[in-house]
Amino acid sequence: MDNFLKLIAGIFAVLFIATTALALTLYSVEQSAFDAQLYIEAFDEASVYQRLPELTAQALAMAAQKPDSNDLMSIFRNLSDEEWQVFVSGLFPADVLRNLAREAITQIMAYINGESDVAVLSLINLKAHLQSQEGVGAVYGMLKAQPDCTVEQLTAMALNQQALTLCNPPESFLFVDLRPIIEAEIRAAMSLVPEQVTIISADANRLQNIRDLQALRLFMRLSPLVPMLSLLVVTALAVRSLRDWLTWWGYPLLLAGLFSMFLSALSGLIAAGTFQLFIAPVLPNAFPQDIVNVFRELTATIVRNAVQPTLLIAGGLTLIGLIMIAMTFLLRSRFQKRPVFEQ
Repeated sequence: MDNFLKLIAGIFAVLFIATTALALTLYSVEQSAFDAQLYIEAFDEASVYQRLPELTAQALAMAAQKPDSNDLMSIFRNLSDEEWQVFVSGLFPADVLRNLAREAITQIMAYINGESDVAVLSLINLKAHLQSQEGVGAVYGMLKAQPDCTVEQLTAMALNQQALTLCNPPESFLFVDLRPIIEAEIRAAMSLVPEQVTIISADANRLQNIRDLQALRLFMRLSPLVPMLSLLVVTALAVRSLRDWLTWWGYPLLLAGLFSMFLSALSGLIAAGTFQLFIAPVLPNAFPQDIVNVFRELTATIVRNAVQPTLLIAGGLTLIGLIMIAMTFLLRSRFQKRPVFEQ
């Protein structure tokens, strides 16, 4: 009977080791994955804002060169790679992208956390930048890469009779300085950019999904109860003395801590491999490999940072397990036959 109880206790000890790693991961993810700061820091750590304008320029340049590109993209075929980078960087510099991304992340996470019914992104700062001299200069540089304007187009510009024309204008025409006119037309076009856009609108179905997510988060917060109950079962079935307690708790705690630390250390590699196997193949072919690599690195950074608290907890479990095992060997002779409670 005693051997049978120890067998059952051993099964629950293995269950404790396996579920501890999963429970710690779920708990850490629940605590960090719904915090906007996790994603904001990951974007900064992966240098997304500094790299994205160049990578976006590469993607747009590739799309513009395709034979089946639409009329809008075909307008940009004359731009070289360097002109593309200047154009995109001028319209969307790193600081503007950073502010947009941070506000978008904050709004989305507020919606997911039930703090807001909608997610709205303000474009006021972007609009102000597009109408600034830097934004106007980026568009003006794009116009310089277009075919020369016809006499009819130049006449209409000089007389201010039509909106912005996508052609390469000279500095002046018929003694009329065209640059102020063109800059005014560019600013007028940029003024059409809305001051805000709705990222996620209020929807009953989405609200139900949020409630389901809240239930899932509750399960994640309570997940550490599973290994705790397993360890209590081990205690009830196998612990009869202080030495038993040190042994039946020490080894499971040590192995659970080491296993959790191992999985946490590999979390970034696992996330990157999962992205490469299941997400990268379904991305549009228009995405350059460099952009795919950025997304993969960003995914790995987010997952690695999300499970970072697991390393601290797992390290504590490992240390406690080592201390208990060391005490088992040091006090073996003293507690070999002595029960915990003596009548």
